[in-house]
Amino acid sequence: MFLKNIAKFTSNYHYEQASAESINTVKAAFIDFLGVTYRGSNENASIIALNTIDEIFSKNLNSKINASIIGRNTKTNILNAAFLNGISAHVLELDDGHGTAQLHLGSVIFPTAIAISESYNLTGKEFIEGVIVGYEVGILLGKIVNPKHRNNGFHTTGTIGTIISGVVASKLLNLDEEQIINALGLCGTQAAGLLESDHGGSMGKVLHVGKAVYNGILSTFLSRNGFTGAEGIFEGNEGFLKTMVFNNVDYTKEDFSIDGVLGDIGSVRIQDIYFKKYPFCRHLHSSIDTALKLKASIGEEYKHIDNVAIKTYSVAAEHDNINPKNLEELKQSLAYAVAITLVVGDVSVDDVNKLIDYGLLDNYSTVDVVNDIKNLVSKTVILTDDKLNELYPNKRPSNVIIKLDDTFRNGIFQNITLLPKGDFENPFQLKDLIDKFKGLNPNYDINKLTIIDNIEDYSMKYVIEKLNE
Repeated sequence: MFLKNIAKFTSNYHYEQASAESINTVKAAFIDFLGVTYRGSNENASIIALNTIDEIFSKNLNSKINASIIGRNTKTNILNAAFLNGISAHVLELDDGHGTAQLHLGSVIFPTAIAISESYNLTGKEFIEGVIVGYEVGILLGKIVNPKHRNNGFHTTGTIGTIISGVVASKLLNLDEEQIINALGLCGTQAAGLLESDHGGSMGKVLHVGKAVYNGILSTFLSRNGFTGAEGIFEGNEGFLKTMVFNNVDYTKEDFSIDGVLGDIGSVRIQDIYFKKYPFCRHLHSSIDTALKLKASIGEEYKHIDNVAIKTYSVAAEHDNINPKNLEELKQSLAYAVAITLVVGDVSVDDVNKLIDYGLLDNYSTVDVVNDIKNLVSKTVILTDDKLNELYPNKRPSNVIIKLDDTFRNGIFQNITLLPKGDFENPFQLKDLIDKFKGLNPNYDINKLTIIDNIEDYSMKYVIEKLNE
């Protein structure tokens, strides 16, 4: 059975099996997670979630076994801390992910790993073990189910993310193989997350991450105490694959060889994850990178742009909302992402927030830069390009073409990006991640991050204490 093999890999994996490259990637991803989550803890969705947890639990945040809420000088029980950190990690749209697996990983893995490792005073090596098995299994499962799962309307970070959290928690709590099978069986039956929450411009998308972490940890503790889950939850007759990926009408076990996929367990490259530079959906990043190249050519002459054509793959082209009503919708708007870039340049969280304060989401604004952006959006057309579509998901290409007015002899500028910045084939350097951290958290003492260089030498309770000082 599928989960039996996953459980065997999870149980038997050890730190000594990890390559130096994998360990360095974990440390880089941990830094990226912390930077995004510290800043994300101050976003509206994160504050609402924290206040709601306070309300439900009568403001009693103390327990014998507790974990830190990142960005807050307080602790709560393992479940609530992980839930809140998951929301904060995803709310900015800046957390890491994997292209072909089509899901965010760090925002699920690190809240799970931190909550348990800190609470049970595990070592840095044990923490790394849990993180690596989470990335390995998560990437493997994401590649199995997508693109069909995503095309059926499911948010993989919420669905597969629940199983990922269960894998991490099971490893860190040292469950045996039978217990891991039960834990993942319980995760599978709680796996949820619909993309309508994403494209509908709601906070539901970040709830998917918080709930994935919450349900993964809950399932693991239930299993440890004897609660059972279905071993065939993934490939069974009424399991995940049949109901949520291939649909009842076109899937049989013979159509899909689980055994063939299982050979990849333990050989997935955690180094293949991507890091994000811009606070927009990842599908928009190639277009942003391309617009930045064009911005370098035309400078401040964007007022003379006659029209903009964005040719890209179909999934990216579907992000065609030109009337975003809130921040969540703005992060999914391809036309706005490109227009903001052509006007403002290299866009940050602070830039976006400032534009919103100036009336970007309002019907009327007196600020010129906002009106210039809206004017460009009105001149933008988004097209699915069949040749570019064939390159997806291995690449995420975007060709942006701008035509200037007769002041510039109707000049045409165009450029193409095949892989957005931050992909493993177009990677960030560690300095880029540190700069991203500092840009998000200018008042944080960046020197505290040096403890992560030698995290193996410390307990995770000590590490988190030092990072939170």
